[in-house]
Formats: sequence, C-alpha cells, structure tokens
Amino acid sequence: MSFSVFAFALLVLLVLVIAFLFRKQASGDGPVKGKDITEDPSSPLRKWDCSSDGREIIFSDVPAGLTPYLMPFNESALRSQPKEGFKVLLSIAADVRFHDSAGREIEKFGSPVTLWMSYNAQDVENLQKADYKISDLVPVKIIPGATNWKPFAAEKIDYTKIERGGVSITVDSWGDPPMGWGSPKSS
Repeated sequence: MSFSVFAFALLVLLVLVIAFLFRKQASGDGPVKGKDITEDPSSPLRKWDCSSDGREIIFSDVPAGLTPYLMPFNESALRSQPKEGFKVLLSIAADVRFHDSAGREIEKFGSPVTLWMSYNAQDVENLQKADYKISDLVPVKIIPGATNWKPFAAEKIDYTKIERGGVSITVDSWGDPPMGWGSPKSS
C-alpha cells in the first residue's frame, strides 16, 4: 500500500514538472524562429516570414545560412527612447535578429535584403487618433549605438503599396533591430 501511494505521488510530481516545463516554453518569453517560405529549396537566397501581431514582416533575398528570430522586447523602455525625424511612435512591430549557421548574431548582409512590413488595424487607429492619414506613415527603427528612433533611409523605402498595407525597404545591414511605425514623414 505504501509503495502505491509513493508511486502515485511520484506520478503527480512528474506530471506537474512536465506541465511547468511546457507552460514555460509556450509563454513566448524566448526567441521565435522565423518561418522559411522560400519557394525554391535550392535557392541560395531565402525568404523568411517573421509576421507578428497582424503585421506581415517578410524578409526576401536573405543569404542562405542566415536565420531571423523574433526576440521579446520591453515595449515601455523602447517607447521612452527619443524620436528623430518624425513626431509620433505609433507602434513597435518587432525586434528581429539574424543569426548565422554558427548561432552568432550578424549585422551585415552579403547582399541587399528586402523587408516587407505591413501595418495593422491598431496602427491605423493610432494614426487616426494622432490626426494623421495613411500617407503619413513612416517605417522607423532604433539606431545602433544611439538608442533613438529614426526613419529608415528614405531612398531605401518603396511607398508605392502604402495604401494597400505596407512598404518595402531595402537593407544592407541589420544593426539594432527593433522597428515599428511612426508619423508623419519628414518633408
């Protein structure tokens, strides 16, 4: 009888430990690997989906061997950073980091990468509350080493699809990666 009570207690303890471990993994507190959506498996350039919170975040022409990860971030700390080149930080879309095949974080791409970033309904609502319109949206990022928000380089942004949901941005490097939406665009 005492053996069966001991076995039952051990079983309950084991179930609790397993439940705790799975709960911790599912909490979203760690990095989340992007999804490889490359159509041609033999392509030397990859396409990654890092979409989050109803925003499409797609990286195209990523050199093989690099993998993006969505990282957790402290939104209040990022929102407190100064803004340069725009007035209102509407949202923080994501913090994406690229790792090479050895697991090291990289900052330079071997060739230009295209980022497609869409806005979501909350971004539009925040834009309207700030009394701006869709054409006033500007994609922004944290500047490496300066810890302030600034728009992506204007000549690297393709605004032709802004009314249909987002922009394409050509990037050669990936320094301090938190990115989001601000307004208005500088003239």
